[in-house]
Amino acid sequence: MSTSVSNLLKSSLISLAATFISLAAGFASSIIAARLLGPAGSGKVAYALWVATSAAALADMGLPQTLLRNAGGLAGDGNAWKALVRTALRSFLISVGMIGTGIILFAVITYAQRDAQHAWFWLITGLLFLSYAFHVFSTAVARGRNRFSQTARTTLLGGAMQIPLVFLGAWLLGPTGALIGYIARYLPQALKLRGYIDPTIKYSREALSPEMLRYGRYIWFSDLIEILILSRIEFLFLGVFVSPTSIGYFAAGLGLASLIEQIMLQISPALIVNFTEVHARGNQQALDAAYGRVIRIVALIMLPISMGGAIIMPELLPLIFGDAFEPAVPVAVTLLAFVWLAGMSVIPWGIISASGHSAILLRVQITSAIATILLLTVLVPSLGLEGAALARAVIVTLTFALLGWMAWKYVQVAVPVAALAKTILAAILCAGAASLGVYMLNGLPALLSAIPTGAITYMLAIRFLRLITPEDAQILMATAGGKLPNVSRFIAGRLLNFLAPG
Repeated sequence: MSTSVSNLLKSSLISLAATFISLAAGFASSIIAARLLGPAGSGKVAYALWVATSAAALADMGLPQTLLRNAGGLAGDGNAWKALVRTALRSFLISVGMIGTGIILFAVITYAQRDAQHAWFWLITGLLFLSYAFHVFSTAVARGRNRFSQTARTTLLGGAMQIPLVFLGAWLLGPTGALIGYIARYLPQALKLRGYIDPTIKYSREALSPEMLRYGRYIWFSDLIEILILSRIEFLFLGVFVSPTSIGYFAAGLGLASLIEQIMLQISPALIVNFTEVHARGNQQALDAAYGRVIRIVALIMLPISMGGAIIMPELLPLIFGDAFEPAVPVAVTLLAFVWLAGMSVIPWGIISASGHSAILLRVQITSAIATILLLTVLVPSLGLEGAALARAVIVTLTFALLGWMAWKYVQVAVPVAALAKTILAAILCAGAASLGVYMLNGLPALLSAIPTGAITYMLAIRFLRLITPEDAQILMATAGGKLPNVSRFIAGRLLNFLAPG
């Protein structure tokens, strides 16, 4: 049982390392765009990113998720997984070509009705769509074959290109130029796709079984709802009911919260692959233990960042993005305080997906989507930016509750409620301690005081509430300890011994 959890954590840690690289590059790029382009220009970049990722979700037809779940399971027959990838790619190319052509036509129409500047913006958005779509497909194949280290390397390369290109592009060409850096971010892994295609393997409809097609269809609908409605639909409501500049404010507040949420979204492929392996063995006790332990460990990481981050946001956000983004502070506080729920939702989502209940995920997504539209329709016209943030807080709470319930009902795994409640208490203590520094000081001194105070308080709370067991500590050291230098390994071991006394 501990071996399966260790394997799960090991692949998750590799994905987590790649995620930190990606998030660091993305966050640095958002700061560059905000500083050089202001709220209106950075809002335009954020809107283009939403359009490109939404178009990619529409084009993929659930095929990347199908490959993620099934490519590894065909390891016994090398030709079987290659035939699956070749067959899926053929359908993928057709849909990507159709949507890409549509974006190009829109750019042509924009040129005819407006000017070349706006047309170039949509043409570059189309190229971003292609880069991102092939990146997603290639990443799914790599992770399905357990090549997490390869995706980490391409993420590092993409992030290294993204930051300088976003800076140069925004400086020289404005919002359109900034998008060039995002295109470069996704190219390294997208170009790896050629290595997964065996030209000697022919297309075969039988490679995609009816069960795979059904799973992919449900996941596709779920992803469409997630991208089109649950991720950034606030941009549309804010643009209609408030102002285009408000999109830039909301994007700044959401960008900080997304740093936390994306960590979990990026390690979700590792969760699906490993939960699928445990589920296939039919050991319900091992599956329940893995599920509970992952929830406890992830909560330990996410909750203090979420709640502590909300406390320091009034000082942190203007320091990062500039005083022009002061109106985004209330939004950022609300989004950060609740973002841990959005990240935690990935765990029940992953175990439901691994068990093949993709239809259940679709039902949850539809429920959350309807609730999102209703709440935004009511709250944004009356409360503006704060209404959009409040609506998202309600929706992430609802989604986590629904997914946890569905995981218990259909997979027979339960959220460790008592442990989660104690972790929430520890995070509240952490946030309360950090608030003292923010209350007494201003600016950078407030942050330098609040962060270590909150961290020390949190570690003491972990020890006295016994949130980490000795077995947890052993698994963590066995998983990550061997990757650390001797000094760091020694410090990590002593810290875990303090947090998890025998």
